[in-house]
Amino acid sequence: MLRRIPFEKIENFRDLGGYSSFYGETQFGVVFRSGTFSDATSLDVETLAKIGIKSIIDIRDDKSKSEKPDKTLNDSRFMSYLLSVNGNGRVPQNAKDQIVSYLEMLEEPVQARKIFLALAHCQKPCVIHCVAGKDRTGCFIAVLMLANGVPFHDVNADYMLSFPYLTRLTAETRKNHPDFPKVVLEPNARFLERVFDSFFKKYGDVDEYFSAIGISDDDITLLKNLLGRQEKSCGAVVFHDGKILVEHMKLGHYSITKGHVESFDKSDEDTALREIKEETGVSASLLSKETFSIDYSPSLGIAKRVIFYVAEAKDDKTKPQPEEVSAIYWLSPNDAIRTVSHDTDKHAILWACKVKAEL
Repeated sequence: MLRRIPFEKIENFRDLGGYSSFYGETQFGVVFRSGTFSDATSLDVETLAKIGIKSIIDIRDDKSKSEKPDKTLNDSRFMSYLLSVNGNGRVPQNAKDQIVSYLEMLEEPVQARKIFLALAHCQKPCVIHCVAGKDRTGCFIAVLMLANGVPFHDVNADYMLSFPYLTRLTAETRKNHPDFPKVVLEPNARFLERVFDSFFKKYGDVDEYFSAIGISDDDITLLKNLLGRQEKSCGAVVFHDGKILVEHMKLGHYSITKGHVESFDKSDEDTALREIKEETGVSASLLSKETFSIDYSPSLGIAKRVIFYVAEAKDDKTKPQPEEVSAIYWLSPNDAIRTVSHDTDKHAILWACKVKAEL
């Protein structure tokens, strides 16, 4: 797999895959980092689509986003998240101030939380970028890599790669802004170490930092495994005569139908309908293309997305899959919400009831 992917105008674009982590190795094709897409050529945009990018997190300052929008912004193939960091990425004046500026970007809880939650819950593959893809992007990528157990020397090496990958932007900055602080443009192999010396002195570890900016325990677990193996399941909230199908699983919990996408499934919709039939014996049809997604980490080194649809069963006859399902019940929506074991299933049922009521 390529770590750095060449473009005509986009600089500093690279993959976070292939690094050692506490669960083995970070996966290629999950999260990318980059410089701006505002100068992207048509071929650059097609390359982004070709490598499968689904989500683009733009953390440039508000003025840059307004005056020089991403060339991908109105392309329906990409979902754009327009966020910003604390201070809009102010330019530090000296080496000491540069350390302070990095910590400022990470420590403002509202903006920092939005960026990390966008990384956690956007559709993958995703890319996060600022103007250079070095400072603002570098802050958040460094924390994400450390959260996934990437050794600091690898995190620092990844950060330092930005300097040789930004030759055009650096040359333009030196030419057009001769007074631009040199500390921002010149590599310093000890800089990021000093930033995180201060970071860990204050927070102790990445978990405590995530808690301090208001990220939930479940989302902390997801972020710590976000660069691991990606899994996807599809399922549905199944209705019949106003009641909802609930499964009592052999493992003991109560659930709504869902299961892994298989290689022979033609679409997410096909997966959902197949899983309904296999687990319950019920023939059903989907009532809408609208979906409800949840993202979580079920185990070490795995990040999982579950996509739910709303379905209607042709009748109430059921046949539990003997390997996985102990019993099947048709319950009122309120009873179904009380019965299912996981909060994510409760949220899916509430969503499905709303969708069905609007149809």
